[in-house]
Amino acid sequence: MAEIKVPAVLGSGGTETVEVAGDTVKELFENHADEHGSELRDSVIEDGSIKEFINVYVDGSEVDGLDTAVEDDSRVRVIPAASGGR
Repeated sequence: MAEIKVPAVLGSGGTETVEVAGDTVKELFENHADEHGSELRDSVIEDGSIKEFINVYVDGSEVDGLDTAVEDDSRVRVIPAASGGR
């Protein structure tokens, strides 16, 4: 199964790595939602696309869409954009 590294800001208080089955990025997030609740999926996906200020990487390469293929040994990282103040 592929691994999703969930950052603390999108998870349950701490960074966690979760194994999830799926052949595409979309399937990973859907299957994760089925097992762990919809918070991560809803934080990443909006209107069938990856949200504008969320970056998703599979094995170190940024993905453009949810149909990106994922291998059983892939590592997926979700990185929300950071913005600062003054």
